[in-house]
Amino acid sequence: MSDTAVADTRRLNSKPQDLTDAYGPPSNFLEIDIFNPQTVGVGRARFTTYEVRMRTNLPIFKLKESCVRRRYSDFEWLKNELERDSKNCWAPAGSKRTLSTHVPAGGGN
Repeated sequence: MSDTAVADTRRLNSKPQDLTDAYGPPSNFLEIDIFNPQTVGVGRARFTTYEVRMRTNLPIFKLKESCVRRRYSDFEWLKNELERDSKNCWAPAGSKRTLSTHVPAGGGN
């Protein structure tokens, strides 16, 4: 194996983590909560919406907090876009009866 290949697979040197690092607030964060499902309409016009709350301190976002309601179909679209555009992001199939997400932090590294 060449030296370049070995160098590419080495771990980065990092300082040991103390309790403040482990349990303190993160330097950068993006939190997304999906909750409070509400079913509206009757019969074939019936659908469920979910409250989506976002909090962040990332400078790229103008708003540091926001809250919107979205239909299940919006999550299906987002899942398809994430799977199409990102090799490091996985979104579960989910169902209309239960909506839960697991998107690995750090791109699964």
